[in-house]
Amino acid sequence: MEFHAVRLLVNDFQKSLSFYRDVLGFSEWHNDEQEYAYFEKQQLALFSHLKIRDVIGEEQPTNEAFYSKFLLQFEVDNVDETYRGLVNKGVRFINLPHDQAGWGSRVVHLRDPEGNVIELYQILKKEKG
Repeated sequence: MEFHAVRLLVNDFQKSLSFYRDVLGFSEWHNDEQEYAYFEKQQLALFSHLKIRDVIGEEQPTNEAFYSKFLLQFEVDNVDETYRGLVNKGVRFINLPHDQAGWGSRVVHLRDPEGNVIELYQILKKEKG
């Protein structure tokens, strides 16, 4: 068995496709009729929640309460530059770029159009000495 991709089940396929493709700049293959997109380099797929519900036998949830169930993590060359570039595209962030010294990383967090948490990080370089 080999890992293929994380598949996000989304309520608004076009809005999510636009976010990952146009805002984050991921390249994809997509099928509008099937409401499916695959971003091969990132091993990330988007799929309509409505399209999968019948396949997996899931009913429409009665409680739409939101809480984070997972986090998508992407390494970037420079968190601050990436942050500024996405702010210029209208992205709203959960927090500001900051160091997590215990993790050895600089991070910033945002949500995609479906509310999924995304972490952008860069490895902090250790000072010589």
